[in-house]
Amino acid sequence: MYPNYAAKLNGKHTYTDYGLYVTNTNPVEPPEVKAEYIEVPGRNGQIDLTEALTGYTVYNNRQIVLELGGRKRSQDWPGFMSNFLNDIHGKSVKVIFDNDPSYYYQGRATVESDYEKGNEIARFTLTINAEPYKYSNQSTTEPWLWDPFSFVDGVIRYYNQIQVDGTAQIQVLGSEMPVIPIFTASAAMQVQFNGQTYDLAAGNNKIYDIVLMDQAYTLTFTGTGTVSINYKAGRL
Repeated sequence: MYPNYAAKLNGKHTYTDYGLYVTNTNPVEPPEVKAEYIEVPGRNGQIDLTEALTGYTVYNNRQIVLELGGRKRSQDWPGFMSNFLNDIHGKSVKVIFDNDPSYYYQGRATVESDYEKGNEIARFTLTINAEPYKYSNQSTTEPWLWDPFSFVDGVIRYYNQIQVDGTAQIQVLGSEMPVIPIFTASAAMQVQFNGQTYDLAAGNNKIYDIVLMDQAYTLTFTGTGTVSINYKAGRL
């Protein structure tokens, strides 16, 4: 019996839809750190500038390598492979593993040229050049399945239609992946973040100075109307 570290590829399941087993046990590689060092003559060691520009670590893409295999009638394989190539090869693919269903990876897929076929059994490799972080399958403005609010360490993780009438204050929980949230305001208002005040126009607002990290923040809104805070959390 093959092992099967199955996944969905753009909504189609490697086994139930394609009849393929994922036979390798560690298909997701860690992303490489975008490290930056400089040499200074006469100085011991190097100067580490890895976080100098952003204040946090950034990463290169990661590789997801799926070694796929299965059993079909010999005459069915050519048609199957043509259909699989049309579905996947060169396409942007959303990958959700059965053993990690709360998150997805996103990347560009390539069917490698190592295709091997016997009478009935065939195997080949699918490589996905994926973004470094995996993303939560749930946005912060989507209602959670069990309750309209979700509390993590006392912090609300559902930020849809916050009512602002003068002043409203809310704690938000950031993400292990640094994220810039989108504020959707029904009217012009202001938001205070880490001691700084920023103007929000009616509609969608992305303020590049507001970056949420892996901690809780207090946001204070001033004005009249409603505001939503939308972002997808991510982690390595």
